[in-house]
Amino acid sequence: MTLPYIQQIDVNESIDWAIEMIELGYESLTLYMLSSFSKPANYFEIIKYVTETVDELGLTLKDGEEAILSYAGYYVYQIAKGHKVRENLTEIYTFCQSRNYEGLIYDFHLLHWAWDQLDYEDSKFNHYWSGATRANIETIVIEESKKWLKKNEMHFAQSIT
Repeated sequence: MTLPYIQQIDVNESIDWAIEMIELGYESLTLYMLSSFSKPANYFEIIKYVTETVDELGLTLKDGEEAILSYAGYYVYQIAKGHKVRENLTEIYTFCQSRNYEGLIYDFHLLHWAWDQLDYEDSKFNHYWSGATRANIETIVIEESKKWLKKNEMHFAQSIT
């Protein structure tokens, strides 16, 4: 079995995905198994079911830039909707670091540091994102997320903007 390109997958999200797929009417033995695990789940115990479910449903695991865009796209989409902006930005920031400061998502790394600097230093300005202040950083992050989604929309199966 080949492990997915992105190994920072939160397998607990895979369990939620399996439940959603069943609710949408998909059927597969491994999908049912995957949905039955309790959280928190062990990566090495679950990943086998994730890959087998993907195969059984006729889907393909993404790799390379496609995997990075897809993985980051989930969090960017949440930000663009204004949902847990800071938490989702931190997820992308952490992912960017783990991918050796991946250029496709590097702006989110900078935005994270801009927000962090604005929060923890007595400063109206930051060195990471021009024009970002305490008053507008969340709005900037949301707008940059929308721009990123628009720029990368051809990589997603359906329109997400």
